[in-house]
Amino acid sequence: MASELKNKFVYQLILTASQSLLPLISYPYITRILGPANLGKVNYVDSLSQMAITVAAFGIPFYAIRAIAVVRNDPEKRAALTRELAVLHICFTLIVTAIFSFLTFSQWQNYPLLYLFAVTNILLSSVAFDWYMQGMEAFKYAALRTATIRLLMLVSVFLIIQKAADFQLYTGIFAGSSLLFVLVNGRKVLSDNKFVKQPLELKKHLKPLWHFFLTSSAISIYILFDTVILKQLTHSDESVGFYTTSLKLVKICLTGLLVIGTVMLPRMSYLAGIGDKISMARHIDKSLLFIITLGIPVCVGLYLLAPEIIIVIAGEAFQPAVPLLRVLAFLPITIGLSNIFAFQILVPFNREKKFLTAVILGGIISVTLNFLLVPIVGAFGSAWANLITEIAVTIITGFYAYRFVPFKFDFILLLKTVFATGFFIPLILVCRSFFSLPIYVMISSIACCVMAYCLLQFYVLKNDAIKEIAFYLLNFRKPSKLPRA
Repeated sequence: MASELKNKFVYQLILTASQSLLPLISYPYITRILGPANLGKVNYVDSLSQMAITVAAFGIPFYAIRAIAVVRNDPEKRAALTRELAVLHICFTLIVTAIFSFLTFSQWQNYPLLYLFAVTNILLSSVAFDWYMQGMEAFKYAALRTATIRLLMLVSVFLIIQKAADFQLYTGIFAGSSLLFVLVNGRKVLSDNKFVKQPLELKKHLKPLWHFFLTSSAISIYILFDTVILKQLTHSDESVGFYTTSLKLVKICLTGLLVIGTVMLPRMSYLAGIGDKISMARHIDKSLLFIITLGIPVCVGLYLLAPEIIIVIAGEAFQPAVPLLRVLAFLPITIGLSNIFAFQILVPFNREKKFLTAVILGGIISVTLNFLLVPIVGAFGSAWANLITEIAVTIITGFYAYRFVPFKFDFILLLKTVFATGFFIPLILVCRSFFSLPIYVMISSIACCVMAYCLLQFYVLKNDAIKEIAFYLLNFRKPSKLPRA
C-alpha cells in the first residue's frame, strides 16, 4: 500500500507540475505582452468567474471525492452516484450562469469576449468531472491528460497572443482547454460506468452538500473576493495585476505541497470509515514531516529572491509587486498545514461543520481586513489580509483536527529546518555579488540553496523526509522497501 500511495503521489506531482510549470513557461511572455493593466482585467474577470464556479459546484467536488471513494468498487452504486451528482451540478450551474450574466451584463459592452469566455468556463465546469478522477484515484490518467492539454495551451499562447489587445483571447485559450478537459474526462466517465435509466435520488445529497457548499463559498470569499474588493476600492487594473501576479507565483510553488492532501483524501476517508485512527495518525505525522521539510525553504526562498523572481518571471513593469510577493511568500507553509488539518482529518471524519466554522471566520477576517487596509495601502493591504486570514484558518483547523487525531508536531524538526534555511541568506548574497543579471542570480541561488539544504538535512540533521524523498526518486518503479530512519 505504501508503494501504491507513493506512485499516486508522483503521478499527482506530475499533474500539478504540468498545471504550474507549463503556465510558468508562458507567464513571462504573457506579462510582457499584456502588461499589468490588461492582466489585471483578465484576472479580475477570472476571479468573478471562479467565484461563480465555486457557487455553482454547490460543494460537489468536496463531497463527491469522498463519496466516489467509498463506492468506487461497486459499479452500480458508482454509476448512480455519478449520474445524480452530474445532474445536480448541471442544474446549479445553469442557475448561477444566468445570475452571473445578469449581474455583469453592463460590463459586457466593454469586454464582450472576456465575459463570454468566462461564462463558457462556468458552464463547462459542470461537466469537467475532476471530482470523479480524484475519487477514483485515477492520478496517472489525470497526469497524462493534463500534461497533454497544458502543452497544447502553451503552444496556443505563443501562436495567438501577439499584442496587448489580445488579452480577451487569452481567456479564450483557457475556455478551449476547459472544453478539452470535458471531452477527455467525459469519455473516461462513460467508459467506466454503465448508466441505466432509473429514478434520480437527488434529495439525499442536498443536506450533506449544503455544508460543503457553505464551506466552499466561505473559502472562495477569502481566496477570490480579495481581488474583487481590491478592484472595486482602488479602481486600478494595475493594482489588481500586481497583486494577482504575486499570488499566482506563490500558488505555483504551493501546488506541489498540496499534492499530499489530494492523494491522501480518498485514502484517509477510507481509514476514517473503518475507524483506523492509528494508521491515520501515522499518515498525518508523515504529511506534516514533508510539509515542514519542503514548505519552509520554499517560503524563505520566495522571500529572499522576490526581486529576481518578479523581474525574471513578470518583467520590469511588475517591480511594484516585489513587496507583495514578500508578504505572500509565507502562504505555502500556512496553507499546506491547513490543508492537512482540513482534508486529512476533518473532512474524512465528517467534521465539515468544524471546517465550515474555520472558513467562515476566515472569510469574516478577510473581508474586514481588506475593507480596512486596501483604502489605506492598496494591494499591500490585500496581501497582508490574505496572509493573516490563512494563518487564522490554519490555527483554527489545527485546533479542531487535534481533538480527533492527536498528531505529533515535531518542533525539533521545525527548528532544524529553520536553521538549514538560514544558510540561504549568505548563499544568495554571494550569488548576487557574482552575477548582475537577475536570471543568473535566481538560477544560481536556487541551485546553491537546494544543494546546501539537502546536504545539511540529509547528512547533518538526518531528516527522514529528505531520506525518503531521495530514496524514492532513486528507486522509482522498483518494488523496494523504504530505508529505516
